[in-house]
Amino acid sequence: MPVRSIQIEGLQASVDTRVVVTSIAVDPTGERLAVAGDDHTIRILNAATLVQTDLLEGHRDLIRTLAFNPSGQVLASAGNDGQLILWDCQNSFEELRRLAAAPALTCVRFSPAGSVLAAVGFDSRVFFIGKEQGRDVRCDSKDLRAVAFRDDDRVLAVGGRTGNLHLFDPREGEPLGIYPVHRGRIHGIYFQRDSNLAITVGEDGYVNVFDSMNRTVKHRIAVTTGRIFTVAHVDSQRVAVAGSDNSIRIVNTDTGKVEHRLEGHQGSIAALASSGGQLFSGGYDATLK
Repeated sequence: MPVRSIQIEGLQASVDTRVVVTSIAVDPTGERLAVAGDDHTIRILNAATLVQTDLLEGHRDLIRTLAFNPSGQVLASAGNDGQLILWDCQNSFEELRRLAAAPALTCVRFSPAGSVLAAVGFDSRVFFIGKEQGRDVRCDSKDLRAVAFRDDDRVLAVGGRTGNLHLFDPREGEPLGIYPVHRGRIHGIYFQRDSNLAITVGEDGYVNVFDSMNRTVKHRIAVTTGRIFTVAHVDSQRVAVAGSDNSIRIVNTDTGKVEHRLEGHQGSIAALASSGGQLFSGGYDATLK
């Protein structure tokens, strides 16, 4: 597959500044790409051409996380300023709502139906937006980095500094168990689609395939001596993972094997996203591929 690459340039054309990519999200239609940078802005690109169509300004610090809701009508963004902003994708990306959360936020994800948004950050709580008050849940760490819903909305997975995978019933807020899956901070969690398998990646350089039904580790895969920061869907059997060694690996979650290694970045890869057979990556070298 051919590789396309663009530089993410700063807003001032007269200044030679390049923008580190901190998060990427693709809308459900596969038509639009949201790319957050360390200049506190979000660029909306045409996913096919990588041409910028909109620039969203509203955050005052580093943006760490982006997520479209299942309909593609709302984009959520959050980061170090403790602000969670909901953008109206149908109306020139105007702000729908702005929530001032106390801690810096590291990951936001919509529920499968899109009616609830879960957020985690530099706190032990999991915040729910669009849900009754009083149902926030807590973990064993004040540094949470990842949250994900299982497709049936019966399990919510959370991870952070301790390397423990916390499972909750997102409807009732009841804990379902705590499982030590990494020897270091968890940076990403992804549920394979229509599956019980939770894929976790962390600073120990491992990819874990965890069966959330049987509550067992199916595979523990040594990928790199560096840190893994991000995980994204490829297909029903594969995920892409990347991190501090500038490489992307394609991992088969059924066999537990690394099938491919993709090179090209000249710095740590902070973000991955995929849609329609395309994989998007970005990171510290200020490029989007």
